[in-house]
Amino acid sequence: TYGDLVTLLLCFFILLFSSCKYETMKFKSLAASFKPLPAGTPYMNEGKDSIVEQIAQQLEESELGDDTSINIEEKGVVVSFKASAYFKADSAKLNPKAIKEMTRFSKLIFLLPNKIQIEGHTEKTTSENWDSTWELAGARASKVARFFIENGLDPTKISVKSFGSTRPRFREASPTQRSLNNRVEVVILPE
Repeated sequence: TYGDLVTLLLCFFILLFSSCKYETMKFKSLAASFKPLPAGTPYMNEGKDSIVEQIAQQLEESELGDDTSINIEEKGVVVSFKASAYFKADSAKLNPKAIKEMTRFSKLIFLLPNKIQIEGHTEKTTSENWDSTWELAGARASKVARFFIENGLDPTKISVKSFGSTRPRFREASPTQRSLNNRVEVVILPE
């Protein structure tokens, strides 16, 4: 009868379930992937164009938008921060406005699965506080990396490089262009 059929099906599924290998870690991982994002979290589409659009929009809205730029290069999506706007002169200390903008920027970066490379660049100048341009560029890049880590970014996703004055944007440059050689670049590497 119908009742016997339903009982046999129930027994079959109970036996089937009890013979399954239950992996707790896989289940927890799967369950965690269905959690909703915190309120206000922007939706991240896949692809470089989406990343570029979202970062560009955020930079456009920022107080220091004129002192940042975004480009797609072979190495990845490069967000460049002009050092004179983000750091005190001849220093690796972030300005208060820079901290506010870096906090906003970091919220978008945290959503990405990509690894991040932070590069420090300077112009050819002498400094009282630093033995070389390598050290100043490295200290600034390290400061940005440390800021991201202190605000929750996984340290295994970050690498830091110092190029000193070896990779200027402008070789024979006006004073305005030379100031653009002083920069920290956050490179969002391709997956």
